[in-house]
Amino acid sequence: MSEKKNGKKFITKENQRSFKEIFDSIISYRHLGIVIAAAYFVVLLIVSLTYHKVGDYGVETDFFWAYVPEAKSFLGGHLIIDQFRGPLYPMTLGLFYLIIGDYFYAGIIIGIISAIFVIYFTFELIKRIFTPAVAFFVTLLLTFNPIFVQFTYSAGTDMFFNALVTAALFFFLKNKELNYINIILAAIFGGLSYLTRYNGIFLLGFIVVILFVNFWKIDWIKRIKVSLLFVSVFALTFTMWGVYCLSEKGSFFYNENYKNIAYELYGKGAVPWDQFWFEESKEFNSISDVINKDAEKFFSNIARNIGSHFLSDTKHLVGWYTGVLSILGILLLLFRNPVKYWKTRENGYYISNIFFFGLLLLIFYSERFSLFLIPFYLVLAVQPFFRNEFKLFRHLPKAVGYIVLLIISIITLSYSISFNSSKINSGPKELLILRDWYAKNIPYNERGKKIAARKPHVAYYLNMDFNLFPMADSYKELIAELQKNKVDYLYVGTYEVAHRRKFEFLLNPQSEHPGLKVIYSSKSPDFVLYKIE
Repeated sequence: MSEKKNGKKFITKENQRSFKEIFDSIISYRHLGIVIAAAYFVVLLIVSLTYHKVGDYGVETDFFWAYVPEAKSFLGGHLIIDQFRGPLYPMTLGLFYLIIGDYFYAGIIIGIISAIFVIYFTFELIKRIFTPAVAFFVTLLLTFNPIFVQFTYSAGTDMFFNALVTAALFFFLKNKELNYINIILAAIFGGLSYLTRYNGIFLLGFIVVILFVNFWKIDWIKRIKVSLLFVSVFALTFTMWGVYCLSEKGSFFYNENYKNIAYELYGKGAVPWDQFWFEESKEFNSISDVINKDAEKFFSNIARNIGSHFLSDTKHLVGWYTGVLSILGILLLLFRNPVKYWKTRENGYYISNIFFFGLLLLIFYSERFSLFLIPFYLVLAVQPFFRNEFKLFRHLPKAVGYIVLLIISIITLSYSISFNSSKINSGPKELLILRDWYAKNIPYNERGKKIAARKPHVAYYLNMDFNLFPMADSYKELIAELQKNKVDYLYVGTYEVAHRRKFEFLLNPQSEHPGLKVIYSSKSPDFVLYKIE
């Protein structure tokens, strides 16, 4: 209680609540994960719908090139078999379109909803495996992470896939005791992640955890039964899709992701992107073709990627200031007694993430591919501050850990705001001007059905089918290719001429271009819309 001296109130030590007590009461709140996720949802929804008006020419290219046409096809009663991905995201996009009425904004909403599930499942899982304090700081840093924020508002499969694999990991590691319902749910979410991106196959690494980590402490017979249950449900989830692929493409596991591996080995830095994907990639018809071309290069590249991918993750994915702590966390884990902590959910968590990291070694590096690993690196960075078995931190006042992590959180938030301020509105806004002009000035019966460009965005905004800007060697060949493909319009902007240098003259609408008629042109930024005659 407070005491009075000379008419003034003083707070006694018995009455005064320490900062730690207040903090512990906050992070122990039962529904804190929901609160953080809800706050993130509100903020990102407002920011995304206010500033993200047009998809960028980077990661959102796939959205306009593949996902929107596939979603339209799904709503029309036909499933397109994509070379690199499963059908679940386009199907989901189509369903959200029916509610929202715009594919791009439907994609943004899917990303935001997916992100809040990642946040919630991450918080709840880390709280169960580690402590509420570790869960709080990991989740705080996750919501501030610039890459996580970027792929929340970016339309694409990245956050959607992340939500599914995070849900699978949550149910798999949720309880210390074996729970068959959780195993089935983990397998279902795992199968759904495979139906989104085929690298969801890494979740079969759970079998290694079941058999050899055995944090449930069950006998071998039961471990084998649980493994078979997981694999059966996992496979059953995508069996219908596999049968469809078998009937249409001749392979139950049809996909051409081996071409991504081929690009990493034989294309990147050697030939232009377009040349590889539309010419050189035809050389590869299976993963064995990729390996056999240069087996030594294949395996040495994987070995080299261990270090390069890890350093890229610690620098670009979580930031060097967090990455340094992640590396320290790894070193501390390596020096503790491995036998004592082997049969734990903590080890199961680490091994599952390592399987995903290992799968990514096959392909070129991109932060978005590693999105699922952000909480993993954050756990490595945060948990040493709250673990008594680490001698280095044992005698450190807990307030030091709080202060260090709060400072890192502030730095991360500051950088995230700066980073995403330049990213969120970086798309070709001139397309919105062109869209409005086109809708106002071109009669409906005169509008085209197909447009050629280097990127598919203009096709989306003008409601046409997309045709890639032909890889022609001459102007005459260009016109012939456009006419052969029954293209109605040609869009030429700075991005087009950057990749088709020999046609830079098409940016000048004043010159004569036989076979092309100028419909609309703009300066700053430069672009011209031509009609094919």
